[in-house]
Amino acid sequence: MPELPEVETMVRGLRPAMVGLRVQKATVLDAFLLQNLTPAAFASRVGGSSVLSVDRRGKWVVITLADHRGMIVIQPRMTGGFWLVPPVRPDHVRLTFLMSEPAGLIWFCDNRRLGKIALYTGAAEAELAFAKSQGPDATLIELPDLAFRLKNTARSIKATLMDQKVLAGIGNIYADEILFRARIHPERKAHSLKPFEASSIHEAISTVLAEAIEAEGSTFDAGYRTVLGLEGGFLAKNAMYGRGGKPCPACGQAVLKTRIAGLIGRPTHYCPSCQPRRPT
Repeated sequence: MPELPEVETMVRGLRPAMVGLRVQKATVLDAFLLQNLTPAAFASRVGGSSVLSVDRRGKWVVITLADHRGMIVIQPRMTGGFWLVPPVRPDHVRLTFLMSEPAGLIWFCDNRRLGKIALYTGAAEAELAFAKSQGPDATLIELPDLAFRLKNTARSIKATLMDQKVLAGIGNIYADEILFRARIHPERKAHSLKPFEASSIHEAISTVLAEAIEAEGSTFDAGYRTVLGLEGGFLAKNAMYGRGGKPCPACGQAVLKTRIAGLIGRPTHYCPSCQPRRPT
């Protein structure tokens, strides 16, 4: 957490509070998260600049500044997130933007300090950072490209979908749901998938991520809230994640919660009936 739908929800919430407004002051409260400059240099370069756009790249937030002042790239990682209302844990605030009226103060919090904050000189430098860490965005990848990437790895399909260098944005929750919708066992070798199965996965990626974005992401603990401090609603309607032992909504058999190779510490949920290891 957060995954693509949560970051997209952040971005959509931030746009009205930032785009077209001026950053009166930027304050880095935890230099540990800064990647390529000091807090004083960050404050100097960002303060007084106007925001041209707020976008998402995979699981990263990209804030483009006017007048060639650069691009701020923030990786929320496991526990990072933005708040437009006073956060419930002010001791977890790592970065603040004081915006011109009427937006006011914006907080970036990260209780485990796993996030990263960088300021790049422009799009070209930022693209180099994206290319090193990310494949195509999961909402934009075309079927031929996805099929090619799946055919070129012998890893399990779930581990492959969660590899950000294969496609950017999918994490544990949505990988489980995508594979259920596509009726693919999570341990199937990616290169063993037939063309129609790759097509089913491609369609499920689009459908599941769109539904999750509409629901403003998933909240299963205190780690994720929207910019207004609200819980995401996707886990109230999903079929797999967090439903181990409960009936599968498609066939009624109990959802299996297990662990698979290559995903240490992350549970996997699937229906053994709807997602057989050896497809018929």
